[in-house]
Amino acid sequence: MRKPSSAPRCVLVFARAPLGEASAKGLPAARELFECTRARVMMAATASGADVVVAAPDAPGPVPPGTRTLAQRGDGFAERLRNAFADARRLGYREIVVVPADVPGLRPHHLRAAFHRLRDHSTVLGPSPDGGVYLLGIRGDFEAVLAGVPWCTPRVFARLLANAGGAAVLAPLADVDGHPHLRALRADPGLDAEVAFIVAALLARVTFIRPRPASVAPARPRRAPFASRPPPLPAA
Repeated sequence: MRKPSSAPRCVLVFARAPLGEASAKGLPAARELFECTRARVMMAATASGADVVVAAPDAPGPVPPGTRTLAQRGDGFAERLRNAFADARRLGYREIVVVPADVPGLRPHHLRAAFHRLRDHSTVLGPSPDGGVYLLGIRGDFEAVLAGVPWCTPRVFARLLANAGGAAVLAPLADVDGHPHLRALRADPGLDAEVAFIVAALLARVTFIRPRPASVAPARPRRAPFASRPPPLPAA
Protein backbone atom coordinates (compact mmCIF):
# COMPACT_ATOMS: atom_id res chain seq x y z
CA MET A 1 0.00 0.00 0.00
CA ARG A 2 1.47 3.35 -1.02
CA LYS A 3 1.87 5.95 1.68
CA PRO A 4 -0.50 8.92 1.10
CA SER A 5 1.22 12.06 -0.08
CA SER A 6 1.65 15.03 2.24
CA ALA A 7 1.57 17.33 -0.80
CA PRO A 8 -1.87 18.50 -1.96
CA ARG A 9 -1.21 18.54 -5.70
CA CYS A 10 0.40 16.59 -8.52
CA VAL A 11 1.05 16.65 -12.23
CA LEU A 12 -0.32 13.39 -13.61
CA VAL A 13 1.49 12.54 -16.86
CA PHE A 14 -0.30 10.08 -19.17
CA ALA A 15 2.58 8.52 -21.07
CA ARG A 16 3.41 5.63 -23.35
CA ALA A 17 6.95 4.60 -24.21
CA PRO A 18 8.20 6.73 -27.16
CA LEU A 19 8.15 3.78 -29.57
CA GLY A 20 4.59 2.91 -28.57
CA GLU A 21 3.59 6.57 -28.90
CA ALA A 22 5.04 6.75 -32.40
CA SER A 23 3.27 3.56 -33.44
CA ALA A 24 -0.07 4.66 -31.99
CA LYS A 25 0.12 7.99 -33.81
CA GLY A 26 0.91 6.42 -37.18
CA LEU A 27 4.39 7.98 -37.16
CA PRO A 28 6.75 4.99 -36.86
CA ALA A 29 9.80 7.11 -37.70
CA ALA A 30 9.04 9.66 -34.98
CA ARG A 31 10.48 7.88 -31.96
CA GLU A 32 13.10 10.60 -31.48
CA LEU A 33 10.41 13.28 -31.51
CA PHE A 34 8.36 11.51 -28.85
CA GLU A 35 11.47 10.91 -26.75
CA CYS A 36 12.10 14.65 -26.94
CA THR A 37 8.52 15.68 -26.13
CA ARG A 38 8.31 13.21 -23.25
CA ALA A 39 11.55 14.59 -21.80
CA ARG A 40 10.23 18.16 -22.15
CA VAL A 41 6.96 17.30 -20.42
CA MET A 42 8.73 15.48 -17.58
CA MET A 43 11.11 18.41 -17.08
CA ALA A 44 8.19 20.84 -16.97
CA ALA A 45 6.32 18.65 -14.49
CA THR A 46 9.38 18.32 -12.24
CA ALA A 47 9.99 22.09 -12.29
CA SER A 48 6.34 22.96 -11.59
CA GLY A 49 6.69 22.61 -7.82
CA ALA A 50 4.10 19.83 -7.63
CA ASP A 51 4.61 16.11 -7.18
CA VAL A 52 4.93 14.13 -10.43
CA VAL A 53 2.94 10.95 -11.07
CA VAL A 54 3.30 8.98 -14.30
CA ALA A 55 0.42 6.79 -15.44
CA ALA A 56 1.59 4.32 -18.06
CA PRO A 57 -0.09 1.34 -19.77
CA ASP A 58 3.11 -0.72 -19.35
CA ALA A 59 6.62 -0.08 -18.02
CA PRO A 60 6.82 3.69 -17.41
CA GLY A 61 10.36 4.03 -18.74
CA PRO A 62 12.91 6.41 -17.23
CA VAL A 63 11.42 8.92 -14.80
CA PRO A 64 13.01 11.64 -12.64
CA PRO A 65 13.92 10.76 -9.04
CA GLY A 66 10.97 11.01 -6.69
CA THR A 67 8.40 10.38 -9.42
CA ARG A 68 5.51 8.11 -8.51
CA THR A 69 4.11 5.67 -11.05
CA LEU A 70 0.65 4.24 -11.59
CA ALA A 71 -0.51 1.50 -13.93
CA GLN A 72 -3.24 2.62 -16.32
CA ARG A 73 -6.32 0.52 -15.59
CA GLY A 74 -9.36 0.07 -17.81
CA ASP A 75 -10.55 -0.99 -21.24
CA GLY A 76 -10.67 2.43 -22.89
CA PHE A 77 -9.22 5.88 -22.41
CA ALA A 78 -12.23 7.24 -20.53
CA GLU A 79 -12.06 4.42 -17.98
CA ARG A 80 -8.27 4.65 -17.66
CA LEU A 81 -8.47 8.38 -17.03
CA ARG A 82 -11.19 8.05 -14.37
CA ASN A 83 -9.19 5.30 -12.66
CA ALA A 84 -6.03 7.40 -12.74
CA PHE A 85 -7.85 10.30 -11.08
CA ALA A 86 -9.23 7.91 -8.46
CA ASP A 87 -5.79 6.40 -7.83
CA ALA A 88 -4.21 9.84 -7.48
CA ARG A 89 -6.94 10.83 -5.03
CA ARG A 90 -6.17 7.74 -2.97
CA LEU A 91 -2.54 8.86 -2.85
CA GLY A 92 -3.76 12.03 -1.12
CA TYR A 93 -3.72 14.55 -3.97
CA ARG A 94 -6.51 17.13 -3.97
CA GLU A 95 -5.42 19.16 -7.00
CA ILE A 96 -4.57 17.04 -10.04
CA VAL A 97 -3.37 18.39 -13.38
CA VAL A 98 -3.27 15.81 -16.18
CA VAL A 99 -1.13 16.25 -19.29
CA PRO A 100 -0.12 13.85 -22.09
CA ALA A 101 3.55 13.36 -22.97
CA ASP A 102 3.29 14.67 -26.55
CA VAL A 103 3.15 18.46 -26.06
CA PRO A 104 6.55 19.88 -27.12
CA GLY A 105 5.67 23.42 -26.07
CA LEU A 106 4.69 22.59 -22.49
CA ARG A 107 6.70 24.58 -19.96
CA PRO A 108 6.70 24.86 -16.14
CA HIS A 109 4.82 28.17 -16.26
CA HIS A 110 1.84 26.47 -17.96
CA LEU A 111 1.58 24.02 -15.08
CA ARG A 112 2.11 26.67 -12.42
CA ALA A 113 -0.62 28.76 -14.06
CA ALA A 114 -2.95 25.75 -13.96
CA PHE A 115 -2.43 25.24 -10.23
CA HIS A 116 -2.78 28.97 -9.61
CA ARG A 117 -6.16 28.99 -11.39
CA LEU A 118 -7.27 25.95 -9.40
CA ARG A 119 -7.24 28.14 -6.29
CA ASP A 120 -10.39 29.86 -7.54
CA HIS A 121 -11.80 27.32 -10.01
CA SER A 122 -12.59 23.66 -9.64
CA THR A 123 -11.49 22.93 -13.21
CA VAL A 124 -8.85 24.32 -15.54
CA LEU A 125 -8.52 23.45 -19.24
CA GLY A 126 -5.71 23.88 -21.74
CA PRO A 127 -7.24 23.73 -25.23
CA SER A 128 -5.51 22.33 -28.31
CA PRO A 129 -6.06 23.83 -31.79
CA ASP A 130 -7.91 20.67 -32.89
CA GLY A 131 -10.76 20.84 -30.38
CA GLY A 132 -9.08 18.63 -27.78
CA VAL A 133 -7.13 19.55 -24.68
CA TYR A 134 -3.48 19.32 -23.71
CA LEU A 135 -4.19 19.91 -20.00
CA LEU A 136 -7.00 19.03 -17.63
CA GLY A 137 -6.83 20.15 -14.01
CA ILE A 138 -9.49 19.24 -11.46
CA ARG A 139 -10.01 20.07 -7.81
CA GLY A 140 -13.05 18.25 -6.51
CA ASP A 141 -15.49 15.96 -8.30
CA PHE A 142 -13.76 14.57 -11.38
CA GLU A 143 -16.61 12.20 -12.28
CA ALA A 144 -18.95 15.07 -13.17
CA VAL A 145 -16.32 16.76 -15.34
CA LEU A 146 -15.46 13.57 -17.25
CA ALA A 147 -19.05 12.37 -17.77
CA GLY A 148 -19.94 11.74 -21.40
CA VAL A 149 -16.84 13.35 -22.93
CA PRO A 150 -16.58 12.25 -26.59
CA TRP A 151 -12.86 11.55 -26.62
CA CYS A 152 -11.19 11.54 -30.06
CA THR A 153 -13.64 14.03 -31.52
CA PRO A 154 -13.54 17.81 -32.10
CA ARG A 155 -16.00 18.20 -29.20
CA VAL A 156 -13.68 17.22 -26.35
CA PHE A 157 -12.89 20.74 -25.15
CA ALA A 158 -16.46 21.99 -25.58
CA ARG A 159 -17.91 19.09 -23.57
CA LEU A 160 -15.37 19.45 -20.77
CA LEU A 161 -16.09 23.18 -20.64
CA ALA A 162 -19.84 22.53 -20.43
CA ASN A 163 -19.44 19.85 -17.76
CA ALA A 164 -17.19 22.02 -15.60
CA GLY A 165 -19.51 25.02 -15.53
CA GLY A 166 -17.06 27.90 -15.17
CA ALA A 167 -13.66 26.38 -15.87
CA ALA A 168 -10.54 28.50 -16.17
CA VAL A 169 -9.04 28.31 -19.67
CA LEU A 170 -5.33 28.60 -20.42
CA ALA A 171 -3.62 29.64 -23.65
CA PRO A 172 -3.74 26.93 -26.35
CA LEU A 173 -0.85 24.60 -27.14
CA ALA A 174 -0.43 22.05 -29.91
CA ASP A 175 0.30 18.37 -29.40
CA VAL A 176 1.50 15.75 -31.88
CA ASP A 177 -1.11 13.27 -33.09
CA GLY A 178 -0.23 12.65 -36.71
CA HIS A 179 1.48 13.96 -39.83
CA PRO A 180 -0.73 17.08 -40.20
CA HIS A 181 0.34 18.12 -36.70
CA LEU A 182 3.97 17.98 -37.85
CA ARG A 183 3.24 20.51 -40.59
CA ALA A 184 1.44 22.77 -38.11
CA LEU A 185 4.37 22.54 -35.68
CA ARG A 186 6.84 23.36 -38.46
CA ALA A 187 4.94 26.60 -39.06
CA ASP A 188 4.99 27.58 -35.37
CA PRO A 189 7.40 30.53 -34.97
CA GLY A 190 7.75 29.77 -31.26
CA LEU A 191 9.08 26.25 -31.80
CA ASP A 192 12.56 25.82 -30.32
CA ALA A 193 15.51 24.77 -32.45
CA GLU A 194 15.79 21.15 -31.28
CA VAL A 195 12.15 20.25 -31.90
CA ALA A 196 12.11 22.24 -35.16
CA PHE A 197 15.10 20.25 -36.45
CA ILE A 198 13.48 16.90 -35.59
CA VAL A 199 10.16 17.92 -37.17
CA ALA A 200 11.88 19.17 -40.34
CA ALA A 201 13.79 15.91 -40.66
CA LEU A 202 10.60 13.88 -40.26
CA LEU A 203 8.75 15.92 -42.86
CA ALA A 204 11.65 15.56 -45.30
CA ARG A 205 11.74 11.81 -44.73
CA VAL A 206 8.01 11.47 -45.37
CA THR A 207 8.33 13.54 -48.56
CA PHE A 208 10.81 11.07 -50.05
CA ILE A 209 8.94 7.91 -49.11
CA ARG A 210 7.47 6.25 -52.19
CA PRO A 211 3.63 6.32 -52.12
CA ARG A 212 1.78 3.07 -51.60
CA PRO A 213 0.17 1.42 -54.62
CA ALA A 214 -3.38 2.62 -55.17
CA SER A 215 -4.71 -0.89 -54.53
CA VAL A 216 -3.27 -0.98 -51.01
CA ALA A 217 -5.25 1.01 -48.46
CA PRO A 218 -2.99 2.64 -45.84
CA ALA A 219 -3.57 1.67 -42.24
CA ARG A 220 -5.56 4.22 -40.25
CA PRO A 221 -3.58 5.41 -37.22
CA ARG A 222 -5.29 5.43 -33.85
CA ARG A 223 -5.98 8.93 -32.64
CA ALA A 224 -4.81 10.09 -29.25
CA PRO A 225 -7.72 10.74 -26.88
CA PHE A 226 -6.52 14.10 -25.62
CA ALA A 227 -6.91 15.49 -29.13
CA SER A 228 -9.30 14.90 -31.95
CA ARG A 229 -8.61 15.98 -35.51
CA PRO A 230 -5.63 17.44 -37.36
CA PRO A 231 -5.28 21.20 -36.82
CA PRO A 232 -5.93 23.49 -39.78
CA LEU A 233 -2.89 24.41 -41.80
CA PRO A 234 -1.72 28.03 -41.39
CA ALA A 235 -2.68 30.47 -44.11
CA ALA A 236 -0.06 31.02 -46.75
